[in-house]
Amino acid sequence: MGEKALQGVSAAPGITVGAAVVLDRPGAARVALGADPEAEAIRARDALHRVATDLEDIASALRREGRGEEADIIETGVLMAMDPQLIARVETLVVDAGLGPAEALSEAAEETALELSRLPDAMLAERADDVRSVGRRAAAYVEGRARTATDGVLIATTLGPADVAELAPTAKGIVLAAGGVTAHAAIVARSLGLPMVVGAGPELLDIQDGEEVVVDGDRGLVVRRPDPERVDLARGDAERRRLARNTAVARRDQPAETKDGHRVRVLANASTAAELQEATKQGAEGVGLLRTELLFLEASEWPSQAQQLSSLRPVLSRLAGRTATVRLFDFGADKTPPFLRGTSARGIDLLLESPRALTTQLAAIVEAGAGTDLRILIPMVTSTTQLAAVREALDGVLDGRPRPQLGAMIETPEAALGAGAIAQTADFLSIGTNDLTQLVLGLDREQSRTAPVMDLRVLGLITATIDAAHAARILVDVCGEAASDLKAMPVLVGLGVDELSVAAARVGQARQQVRELNFVAAQQEAEKLLHQTGHASRERV
Repeated sequence: MGEKALQGVSAAPGITVGAAVVLDRPGAARVALGADPEAEAIRARDALHRVATDLEDIASALRREGRGEEADIIETGVLMAMDPQLIARVETLVVDAGLGPAEALSEAAEETALELSRLPDAMLAERADDVRSVGRRAAAYVEGRARTATDGVLIATTLGPADVAELAPTAKGIVLAAGGVTAHAAIVARSLGLPMVVGAGPELLDIQDGEEVVVDGDRGLVVRRPDPERVDLARGDAERRRLARNTAVARRDQPAETKDGHRVRVLANASTAAELQEATKQGAEGVGLLRTELLFLEASEWPSQAQQLSSLRPVLSRLAGRTATVRLFDFGADKTPPFLRGTSARGIDLLLESPRALTTQLAAIVEAGAGTDLRILIPMVTSTTQLAAVREALDGVLDGRPRPQLGAMIETPEAALGAGAIAQTADFLSIGTNDLTQLVLGLDREQSRTAPVMDLRVLGLITATIDAAHAARILVDVCGEAASDLKAMPVLVGLGVDELSVAAARVGQARQQVRELNFVAAQQEAEKLLHQTGHASRERV
């Protein structure tokens, strides 16, 4: 039989290959004939206590390593393991329903997880996978198969953050049948630079222990029975990433400067403190795109100021004195929470339709961003009217605090063509190449992540935006996939972009690529391309 690829969703970048370590095993058992149900219930309760102790030890070890944010996440599992309601459910399932202790632990955890997943609070709902992890770990103790470190690819339905933190240091990758990119396990995986795919479906659990699989965290794929060529490519990619990261960390204090002395700032795209920590290790000079909507994709209403502060502070508190670019909610299209379903609007238009939500978010950003070089980024801008409305709302929440810079995302053809007027109103421009490429070339969102930004139709709009920014004497950055694309990035630098904002795991790669460029040569190459688009007379920037 040949290769078989299972499509999931990318949760953490990277490509790797290894033997599958299947963590989910079907639980079977009812209380054995002749066994004492009360004694079996005590075994299950003791297993939960052991899990709580394990989680406390893991959290303590993370704190000693300076990874306090991850420790905080894992410590929530201690409370779950000791939850009286969970314990009572387990005991009832053993004593009254006759389930074996391992299956009772898994069943009780699943019932609790389903209740959490239905909560309107998105952050509480995200803990559903965490409580499943507690039940799974306790069941493993009862069955005498407590987990140990592994150097393979972890396969499971879902995983909690403690599972990832404990097993990931020696694991090669993670693939989950369920789960989401904003779940705690995915956050920890990204911080550790571990390739991860989620949402691969129930067929994933057909994989056998020890079976060789390739995990492609860039494309969201897991491949069974990979052919030798794919295996060699995966091994080579994993080794290159390891060496490149080591080099990036060693050179993080060296500026991103071309051979002929042209400086380009390299910032990070992020949504969590874990991603920021990895980006900082690789030399990021700040955050060029902080996504604010990911933790609220299952929300039943606009998030409160308190909810937003709890998600913003862990990141922004680590950016004192550095650039912190916070994007307003980019809801809509493939990121539409339940309370907005059915709408055709996206980005800033949705916020302008709900002025109170806009004011609440601006207030949360200004409060959480105190002490940073704060910039606020408006998504899906198409007109100066939108900028003026946001600026007016921002003025209303400053309360004597410094005004953050207000920037416009240029990610539609309409915005690029109107960039001259927008640049006269904005404090900076940010080019979102993923959406721009998608809209210009008529691709779906996933295709646009790898679409040719070098397509002359797209490149012409990027050039017009850069020219508009520089004519207005404001900076322009690129925060899409093209910012770290090996072919597109040199052209963007040659065109004169001031900043590149890239995924946390790619910060070092982007900084090193800048150092290997000659700026004058990059300008010349860009001019050759522009000649094909009809921009031959463009002056050098």
